[in-house]
Amino acid sequence: MYNHPFWYEGAVTDIGGIRPSVLSTRVRMARNISGLAFPGRMSLEQYLFLRASVLRVLSNHQFIECSNGRGLPICPDDFLVTADSIHESVAVFGIPQSGQVVVIGDEDHFRISTVALGLELQETVASTFALERTLATDFPFAFDKNRFGFLTASMANAGLAMRVSVWMHLPGLVLTGKWSVVEPLLVSLDMSVRGILGEASDVTAGMVQLSNRTSYGRTADELVAKLTRVISLVDEAERDAISELLREHRNKTINYLKWMNLFEQPFITRDDFVHAVSAALLAARLGYNVRFDTALALRVLVAGFKSRQHDGLVQMQVVRGFLKDTMM
Repeated sequence: MYNHPFWYEGAVTDIGGIRPSVLSTRVRMARNISGLAFPGRMSLEQYLFLRASVLRVLSNHQFIECSNGRGLPICPDDFLVTADSIHESVAVFGIPQSGQVVVIGDEDHFRISTVALGLELQETVASTFALERTLATDFPFAFDKNRFGFLTASMANAGLAMRVSVWMHLPGLVLTGKWSVVEPLLVSLDMSVRGILGEASDVTAGMVQLSNRTSYGRTADELVAKLTRVISLVDEAERDAISELLREHRNKTINYLKWMNLFEQPFITRDDFVHAVSAALLAARLGYNVRFDTALALRVLVAGFKSRQHDGLVQMQVVRGFLKDTMM
């Protein structure tokens, strides 16, 4: 079994001046089995057979079953994926230590992904391809070599059927109002811009997920190279915005930092919790005496998400206890 910490418990170093604004990296591939109907048209017997077959293969590679859509406990928060994102009809397998996840029965037969702390594009792509090769040994993937590449339920995912994304913390751009200029530019570069909860979620507290919109006709190296350039562009804009905050937006910045006071409340909403974590990260970047960094932010977010009650409120006593233990 794995003895090293979970994927979000490592250390982040500032390489190339980019990493401070990048919280995590994620690579996801869509794959389907040749000759088998898409999940939306599969029978229950086909789904159960597929789940059992995948479990047999992945259990030999230290994966655990997080949810089978039939009542097993859901444990996706170790991957920074909330239970809200898991449909009843899917099965989830993962290794929290390595950040690898396999979802079956969603839009496609397989959603194969890896998430990593900080900016780890090359490493995360390599890890996801390795997992894909493991599955391809037992499951023949549908592939059209002459035109469409990997066949997927949505044509937007055709071709390489891979999405490379980063989660960035950009409060400077939001507070200075420059995000309204940067976001359309990203869209014009064929980038997908989403919030903390992925598809259909809004940008909250400067937490932004950036990824390639399509992968048709592109190689993995091309996707990584383009995203690297985009990250550099956005990070530079964020650095410029951060330098302006206390000089030109002092009152707005000080008011934003007051979100940290919510750490003292007994219960707060998920959005308020994300704002509080964002404020602590911003305070650290501005040079305040706040011991907070990317690795700690992700660990706090996971601890908070895990502590949520049935009404969705975050139990801040749990978060405060975690911070006390972590920062001693």
